Amino acid sequence: MMINLKYIPEFTCLFLFTMFSTLWVISIQENKEKEIKVKPLQQLELLIPQHKVQLLNANFSDQQHYDKLAQIQFEIESILLKVRLNNKFDGLLNEYKENSLHYIQLASTMKTSLRLIAQKPNVDDKNIIQIINAIRLQIFSLLTLPNKKNESSLRKLLDITEDGQVENYQYLKLVKLHSVFILENYELTAHYRQRLIDMRVVDSIIEELDLLNKDIENIQFNQIVTFFCSLFPLLFLFIIIIKRHQYALEETSELHRKAVEVKTQFLANMSHEIRTPMTGVIGLVELTLQTELDQEQRNYLEKVKFSADSLLVIINDILDFSKIESGKLTIENIPWEHNKLIDNLIMMLGMVAEDKGIELIFDISPDIPLEIMGDPVRVNQILLNLLSNAIKFTEEGHVIFKASLGNDNEQSQTIIYEIKDTGIGLSDEQQSKLFERFSQADQSTTRKYGGSGLGLAISKLLVDLMDGEINVLSKLAHGSTFRVTLPLGLVDENKGNLNLIQRNSKHLLLLENNKVTQNVIQKMAEAIGSTVKVSSSVKEAINLCQQNRFDIALVDWSLDGETGLDFINEIKTKNCCPETLVICSAYSQAYIEKHAPVESTILYLAKPLTFLSLSKTINLNSNIDTPLLFLKENSEAYKSESNQLVKGKNSILLVEDNKINQLIAKKLLTKLGFHVDLAENGRSAIELIMKKNYRVVLMDIQMPIMDGKEATIELRKSYSADDLNIIALTANITEGDIEYYKKIGMNGHLGKPYEIEKIREVLSDFYCLM
Repeated sequence: MMINLKYIPEFTCLFLFTMFSTLWVISIQENKEKEIKVKPLQQLELLIPQHKVQLLNANFSDQQHYDKLAQIQFEIESILLKVRLNNKFDGLLNEYKENSLHYIQLASTMKTSLRLIAQKPNVDDKNIIQIINAIRLQIFSLLTLPNKKNESSLRKLLDITEDGQVENYQYLKLVKLHSVFILENYELTAHYRQRLIDMRVVDSIIEELDLLNKDIENIQFNQIVTFFCSLFPLLFLFIIIIKRHQYALEETSELHRKAVEVKTQFLANMSHEIRTPMTGVIGLVELTLQTELDQEQRNYLEKVKFSADSLLVIINDILDFSKIESGKLTIENIPWEHNKLIDNLIMMLGMVAEDKGIELIFDISPDIPLEIMGDPVRVNQILLNLLSNAIKFTEEGHVIFKASLGNDNEQSQTIIYEIKDTGIGLSDEQQSKLFERFSQADQSTTRKYGGSGLGLAISKLLVDLMDGEINVLSKLAHGSTFRVTLPLGLVDENKGNLNLIQRNSKHLLLLENNKVTQNVIQKMAEAIGSTVKVSSSVKEAINLCQQNRFDIALVDWSLDGETGLDFINEIKTKNCCPETLVICSAYSQAYIEKHAPVESTILYLAKPLTFLSLSKTINLNSNIDTPLLFLKENSEAYKSESNQLVKGKNSILLVEDNKINQLIAKKLLTKLGFHVDLAENGRSAIELIMKKNYRVVLMDIQMPIMDGKEATIELRKSYSADDLNIIALTANITEGDIEYYKKIGMNGHLGKPYEIEKIREVLSDFYCLM
């Protein structure tokens, strides 16, 4: 019964449609029937007056007149056979027809009799002729002035003819016979004539036509009404069907959404469960790598760390893709510094490219604003993915990262990022499916290079979420160029890097064997105002120093068959040594210091160079407010500084239930100079905080007895966000989680696995870290 009730609206619409459409068809039929009756009546309206005129003048007409009357009579009778309106009207027409017939018969006969009487008598007897003339005169008198007197006179005259004197004359008898006929029928003929005159046949026809026209108008109105009334049920039926499909789609969409939510939650939980032991694996490997190891042990551990980091990237990709697919990933619009983004990319990828023997070149336009409105995390994720792929799929040559401004307006700024490599390239077929999920250009590349096949798909989705564009130009075995265009908002009174750059006309020696890097660095240096001499080998550089005086020498660490250290060792022995020597390398500063002589004063500049970092180096001795954070002039001084990285209060509370994570986090915090107190759950943390003042509490989210969220809510009842800084520790970081952490009073968050640079970045907001 419920199934039937469900479709009552459809049945109702179909019933109404059937009913009104039937009425519409009936009205069409009625209209046709009425219109069929109109035409004959219109013909009768024209023929009846003509017929009546011809009929009433029959006494004075000739044979042609009778022929015409007969023709009209025939047409009228033909029409009367077709016309059936109502009994009254049909009776009137029949009466007219009968009167016409009687009248024409009598009128024709009387006309014949009168013609016989009027003709010249065919006798010689004057007495008979006199009688006939008298009868003729009396008949015309009667017909002209019908009254009793003339009728009586005619009868008396006819009675005389019954005498024996005239009875024997046949002609007189014939005249008498016709005269008697006229005498007996003239009144009846006059009666029929008058009736014909008085009959309002034409008026009745006009009335019937008016009624028919009104009926036709009503029928046509009803026809229009029933037509639209039949359309409305169809329209409602269509709407009902659409709504039912819409509800079905919504139900399906809701089921899909719930399924995606379940999948996302499952992946988030799995991510957390996987990240927790991964934190231990990566952290312990990093700590072990800082101990005394032989080369074989270090090699094994470095491979373990690489595998763990790769697994972590895959986990992040799957989780990000799931969040985008479920619509839960939101794009932030906050101010951020573009230079920090570039520095982060250099820090993360410089050494990777150097280890692979690839030249990583950054060509950043100085016109790009210092601060931009947008989502720095997602922009970094897109560029990091593209640059990582470029390095991964390039066996030799270089990777160029170029950033420049596009079309702009008062509200937004378009930044164009280009990543060009000399790698394996792509065919047209491979390019067509490049941004598909879980796909790589060739399945063989998955085996050779690894990866989940999600990186470019995620990048494409993120670019679309930011209303940007991403495309690729490539040729197999000839490298690829990825182009990303992002519309980013402007910060008020924003200025480009050129405003931070002090022009300086120093003489610069560049020792670099890569031609592309030479061109990029030379272009940047000349834009600052310096003159540049370029050399590709140690010998050529020394020759230039002997011929020219240089203020600064930028020396690449890795050269063909030699190193920058070879140049430094040799140039130090000569009196043409540049005033300032700067080693440029993607290797860490600690690596350079380890291989450089302690007694040497060598400045370090991380590769790839940027406009701002080169400017700071060239203006090293100028009065610049911005310090050179990348510069360490003396390795021993640096080592002594690293022993005391925290100034002021250095006690910190770590709330973590996992023993391995406790060990790793405590070790990393200790290296930063902190004294670490431990609590294994939220309840223990509250007890410690009540006994001792802490500036910062690192609070794990998922813990037994009392988790980090409950503990934070409880602590905020007694401590404000300024009095006690609570940092969330979690392996599951989503936009929704971050918003929730802020809502309950947490000051920030730190993702797992723990890394010393991430810890330093988060805690630098609360402590003075050197």
